[in-house]
Amino acid sequence: MNVHNIISSVAYNMLEVTKDTILFDVRTNVEWQESGIPKLEQAKVILLSWRLLPNMALNTEFQSQFTTQIIDKKHNIFFICRAGVRSFEAAKFVSTLGYESCYNIIDGFEGNSYGIRWKQSNLPWQIY
Repeated sequence: MNVHNIISSVAYNMLEVTKDTILFDVRTNVEWQESGIPKLEQAKVILLSWRLLPNMALNTEFQSQFTTQIIDKKHNIFFICRAGVRSFEAAKFVSTLGYESCYNIIDGFEGNSYGIRWKQSNLPWQIY
């Protein structure tokens, strides 16, 4: 498994300065609408749910939806969710597909006890 846990402020800096970086927001559509989404100038942001409402079951289409977005397995791929749990699951899964540089944003978009989170760090975000 090739997953690196990093905090949102470090992830943001990497996403803005490193070539071939993509951020996957793996929260649900409801979360994107209620909380907003990350906003980046240099990297692409892709919204792709890892788990689906109403029962938070795994998205059985995740792999096919992901691989249609990313072909180069050497890209730096970042994953974010609300608090770092689903994003870690998604990053771990993607790393098993042979993607070499997967990063889990451990403090998430809205937070847990690892760091001060994307929104609370005043990192760029927007209404979805």
